[in-house]
Amino acid sequence: MRTPKNPWARRSRGRSTIGGVLLAALLGACGGCEPEGGDPDGGPIADGGPDASVEACDFAFAFRPVSSATSAHVIGEWNGFDRQAHPMAGPDSTGAWTATLLVPKGSWAYAFLLNGAEQLDPTNPLTREVGGRTYSLLENQCAPVTNETVDLKVKVGSLAILRVAPGQGSFSAVVEINRSADAAGRLRLEGTLRAPNDHVDADWRPRALSEAEMALGQDEAQATLSLKGLADGKYTVKLRAVLGNCEADLVLPFWIEAERFSYYDTPLYMLMTDRFRDGEPGNNPERGYDVPLEADFQGGDLQGVEQAIREGYFDRLGIRAIWLTPWQTQPAGSFPDQSGQYQVKGYHGYWPIKAREVDPRLGGAEALHSLVEEAHRRGIRIIMDTVVNHVHEEHEYYVDPDKAAWFRTDCVCGSQNCGWDDKRLSCLFTDYMPDVNWNVKAAAAQFVADVLWWIEEFDLDGLRVDAVKHVEDNAMTELASSVRERFETAGIDYFMFGETFSDDYGLLNYYIGPDKLDGQFDFPRFMKVPERVFALLESDAEKMGFQHAKYWTEESIRQFGDAMMVTFVGNHDVARFITKADPAQRDRQGSKWDNLPGAPVGQEPYGRLWLSMLHLMTTPGVPLVYYGDEYGEFGGSDPDNRHFMNQEATLWPEQRNQLERMQRLLKGRETLRGLARGPLLHMWCNDDWGGKGNLYAYARPDPDPRESAVIVLNLTGGSWGEVVVNFPEELGWSSGTVFDVVSGQEWTFANSTVTLDIPGQSGVVLGLR
Repeated sequence: MRTPKNPWARRSRGRSTIGGVLLAALLGACGGCEPEGGDPDGGPIADGGPDASVEACDFAFAFRPVSSATSAHVIGEWNGFDRQAHPMAGPDSTGAWTATLLVPKGSWAYAFLLNGAEQLDPTNPLTREVGGRTYSLLENQCAPVTNETVDLKVKVGSLAILRVAPGQGSFSAVVEINRSADAAGRLRLEGTLRAPNDHVDADWRPRALSEAEMALGQDEAQATLSLKGLADGKYTVKLRAVLGNCEADLVLPFWIEAERFSYYDTPLYMLMTDRFRDGEPGNNPERGYDVPLEADFQGGDLQGVEQAIREGYFDRLGIRAIWLTPWQTQPAGSFPDQSGQYQVKGYHGYWPIKAREVDPRLGGAEALHSLVEEAHRRGIRIIMDTVVNHVHEEHEYYVDPDKAAWFRTDCVCGSQNCGWDDKRLSCLFTDYMPDVNWNVKAAAAQFVADVLWWIEEFDLDGLRVDAVKHVEDNAMTELASSVRERFETAGIDYFMFGETFSDDYGLLNYYIGPDKLDGQFDFPRFMKVPERVFALLESDAEKMGFQHAKYWTEESIRQFGDAMMVTFVGNHDVARFITKADPAQRDRQGSKWDNLPGAPVGQEPYGRLWLSMLHLMTTPGVPLVYYGDEYGEFGGSDPDNRHFMNQEATLWPEQRNQLERMQRLLKGRETLRGLARGPLLHMWCNDDWGGKGNLYAYARPDPDPRESAVIVLNLTGGSWGEVVVNFPEELGWSSGTVFDVVSGQEWTFANSTVTLDIPGQSGVVLGLR
């Protein structure tokens, strides 16, 4: 059995007290530890809605308010939040109010009504948005009633992960085993370890922990974990406690590495698996000649990505996180594009037909296991692209008549009376992509369970969530809370970020928070800065300068605060940046099928791309590299922006030069902590060029002066000589030698001042020797 996502789904009759506040606790048996949402091959799951004919069972609520009250009620989603239906008894001698209610099986929003005022359950960290309001979230599993319970948790303060030197990592923890007083019988504790190069067989099963690594105390109240001699990489300890018919498990993922990782430390590399590299021609499908080549599978696969990892391609770019497009199995046939004129196949991965299957055309499950293991050996995280808004009409859930209520087949987004915004939750991207209805409890539970399965089965490290604004508000809370509870148990963070295609700061922020996403793509900055500042010519009326870039970069920082925003100059949904920056090609940037843009003409488009990357990689955020942008891949709109990757050996001179300076820049970013984690410290921006500004200096300070950086960018086409740079006092740079991380050039300085030349359409990124 799998551990459920919600702790309330594991506890049975009785009350637990934390900080003097009573918990709402489930009346259920250990035999009911199976979570909502299971194996898609395991049979139908009941809807659990108020109007459905479903199983119901008792659920015990208890609440001790901090102030006195004359009345208390439970209000719940299962009966429309009726404010009179469920009065609570009390208060008792401890001040607690209680109620035992018949609640339908499923996950439900609820709250306490104290003297007529709604209050969340202070002991329950999980919440759900309903009708724009936040409620606590319970899961009623309706298991057979029993008083026996067992639970596992890491003892506070006992977790220790150390790395003295390479190959000398260690992990230790004390796991508390809590069971009810009337739970009889001998406890059985099982433990496994998933480690780099250390699995039992071809099914990638983890090995069992030895007696030296896991010791159960004589009183069976706790277990001690001790792992030593660990090489760098990712590990996962999994414990399973069995007591009679009851069981519980605990997953403890952790990394052994020289320094604690942050996603700010690395650019995020986004690649379309089918278009990156063909590592195994044997899994290539036959060409569909009714489909244009650019809209068909072209042979890229997971084996090709692993080859690039092994060859050090990402190491040379300082990349430690890779986001791959969805790898779930896609339909075999082709389907019309939005224009209805061309047939397209699901090479991109966004038309899933299987819930838990890796597409054989991309290499299958074995290839994904192998890729992740190789990435983890090198300290690289793998991000899963998560599609929870829709499925393809051939999806196994959609064709199951028992799950018909899980989906909507409303109007197509963008059609008459069906706007992308006013119908954002119900409209279909195309008529063959049914929309998932997250208001159906069983559907929500199953899609969350599937995501948890992918993370655990393949040892993944984070989620990119597709089309966030088109999914019900509660989806992000349920998904993110479930991932954090299940996997953020041993000190590492699972990066979860979303795609909300909008420049509305409030809308993007709505989905970010402790119980939601860590961040989003910074679309407001993308829509304001890269093209207008770096791609357009000086003669263009809409061309802006560094004052514009400074304002909108700082505005994003102000609006999003501590959110981990992904910044970018291009992705798989827009024309390639270098095509926008090429005067000879940019008029064709909207072309998809014919009249396509060609290769860049001259050096100038590469200079514009380079300067945009300099700014992107040296300002706050998690910067994105869309595959091919590191060397200057060109292309119009989708699918022309998804060319097959040009490999290093076949790059032409301008592309090779672009790749080499990107490698130097990103390796430099890897070695100067301030470039990744430091705040943005404005130094100056000139008002030349009609006040727009074409010379810009800023710093990224760090507590260690030798980890700080100063950046000076030149928007003009010519070199800017004898630029005087006065270093801010915050850097502690009074005298010494500075160097440019890209060119390696050095300058000595005194009195916190240096004079240097800034190359045209370029800049310097200075560190202190």
